[in-house]
Amino acid sequence: MQPRIIGLTLVTAIAALGVMTVMSLPREAERPDPGAYIERGVEQTGALNQVSSILFDYRGFDTLGEATVILATALVVGLVAPRTRTSVLSASLSVIVRDTVALLLPFLLVFGFYIILFGHISPGGGFTGGVMLAAAVIVYSLAYCVGDRRRFLLSESQQKMVENGGMLMFLGIGLVGIGTGGAFLTNAATGVSLGHPGSLASAGLIPFLNLASGLKVGAGLSIVFFSLIRE
Repeated sequence: MQPRIIGLTLVTAIAALGVMTVMSLPREAERPDPGAYIERGVEQTGALNQVSSILFDYRGFDTLGEATVILATALVVGLVAPRTRTSVLSASLSVIVRDTVALLLPFLLVFGFYIILFGHISPGGGFTGGVMLAAAVIVYSLAYCVGDRRRFLLSESQQKMVENGGMLMFLGIGLVGIGTGGAFLTNAATGVSLGHPGSLASAGLIPFLNLASGLKVGAGLSIVFFSLIRE
């Protein structure tokens, strides 16, 4: 019965996503000139990083779909993966590896958050920074979680809380546009100040969307990794 319920849930979710996608597709006459993203992107979004302006403003609904894919992947992998002890974490690594990880870990975490928080004014963003945060969690676990000594940087329940929190934060920011009389996942249309392009306090809601997606991606990839290494 349980596999049937799971299959029905997945089919329903895919059908709902398909209907929402079709309803959100603009008509041909409403599609903007791609050159407008380059010519007026900074003015309209306040973000110097044009990739971030497209991902979290012009095409924010698409980005929500990508984040949903990672969420669904983590849920499915965590569901079907076995829950016995891992043999991957049973071997103790050398002191050289552990000390090297201890030296590099703070830089990985700081650089990951830097890429997320400055993603609207420099190359990077939530997806790239989230991958770095996941890498930090995974590397730490491989170096320090041996046998019964499970000193995870974040427990499984904490990873799920971060992932769900990032997704809810993304959706909550998207609802701001509806609350201000605009549309879902709008930026400048909400009336929020875009600030001075090039400064940290600029680009309106894009930095917060970067943070939400970074936390979401980092926790989601960590969950997928720890689910796959179970035997």
